[in-house]
Amino acid sequence: MNSFAIYFDGGIGFGGASTEVGNIDFGKACGGECDEIAVDLGLRVGGQINERFWIAGEFGGVGNRYYDSENYIQFNSYFIGPSFIFYPVEYLHLSGSLGYSWTSNNTDINGLYLYDGSGAALSLTVAYDTGINDGALIGCKIYSSSVTLDENKKDLSTVGFMVFIRYVHK
Repeated sequence: MNSFAIYFDGGIGFGGASTEVGNIDFGKACGGECDEIAVDLGLRVGGQINERFWIAGEFGGVGNRYYDSENYIQFNSYFIGPSFIFYPVEYLHLSGSLGYSWTSNNTDINGLYLYDGSGAALSLTVAYDTGINDGALIGCKIYSSSVTLDENKKDLSTVGFMVFIRYVHK
């Protein structure tokens, strides 16, 4: 009989993302003049199902920023939902999450109003786990969210690829 074990991981990742609102790709709308960065923050807490499977609740977010020397547009996509974690072999961490997503978007461009909304998100990760019980997850994450903006009913979608490092205890 397995005893209940606590799973915890939390960390940060960096990479790139693409954000579209109503079929307008903001990376292309800048005309190649903007820089772009995506930041991923996340926390998962859960327990062990069996020797190779874990289930956790995940709270995370991806911030996707387009910027130049004068202005920025920031798309923040938050996520909450279950995460399923699988270790097919020792040290190889695979996981997937699917859940509720909401946005908080902002800019410093006068006259441009960004609406917020809610919808769904999905993330998939593959990582190397450096420890048996405690260590670091070093890996990559693919993230996708789709939300309907509150006021104008347009769809906002974000797709990102990040590399990350997370502290993990299991």
